[in-house]
Amino acid sequence: MCQSPQGLRGKNILVFAATGSIGSVTARHLAGQGAHVWLSARNGEALDALAREITARGGVASTEIVDATSDHEVTAHVDRIAALGPIDGVFNAIGATPSDLGYPSISTTLDLDTFYRPLHLILGSTFLTSRAAARPMLARGSGSIVTLSASLTGSPVRWMAALTATCGAIESLTRSLAVEFAPAGVRVNCVRGDAMPDTRTIPLTTAGMAALAGVSPEAFMAQMPPPPSGRPVTTIDTARTVAFLLSDAAAATSAQVINVAGQAMAG
Repeated sequence: MCQSPQGLRGKNILVFAATGSIGSVTARHLAGQGAHVWLSARNGEALDALAREITARGGVASTEIVDATSDHEVTAHVDRIAALGPIDGVFNAIGATPSDLGYPSISTTLDLDTFYRPLHLILGSTFLTSRAAARPMLARGSGSIVTLSASLTGSPVRWMAALTATCGAIESLTRSLAVEFAPAGVRVNCVRGDAMPDTRTIPLTTAGMAALAGVSPEAFMAQMPPPPSGRPVTTIDTARTVAFLLSDAAAATSAQVINVAGQAMAG
């Protein structure tokens, strides 16, 4: 990991929900690019294991248990880090299992509280972490915030109304914050990732959609068109894009939704 280009050398990057599939891969990659990664999540053991892996490979990682849906915990975490040095970037990879967020589901039978679950968890957390990190960034006059969306907004599929609405809201929030923070030199961009088979949620989502369609997961997948690029998008593809947006190479890039899907998309 230490032999890769050091495009983020010396930068302090906060990674919320760092122990998930996307968060952990991104944290490793950012550390490999030279960043000091400040890892947070609710699972202390998983955080410590990730930090040990990163430091064993020559990276720099610090950990703290933080509930990214808690305004108090997020603000306190950011303030503690900001007191130690500049915060250069933040990435929130929060998510949950399909069963926890109530998808896939038929919209005509979906109750409102379940519909709100991904909005509360993912959109709410994205807002809290973005604004908390923005405060010291705005005072300093620089920084990069990267949010996470999904290809559902550019290529919608059935039975995913709540998550699709959440991703659309995240993209709109990204553009709004980018315009608000731009005069102070703070950039805000969104990575729109495609379905990544190496995450924990995609196999579960596929199984749920197959059940609603009344077929086996294998039969359901056989109906899907092959990836336009000839291979599925993976978490490292997403991580590399996050790293670019957090780096000085993207200094002129803000208010953008970057597709990491191997294909052109609407929106």
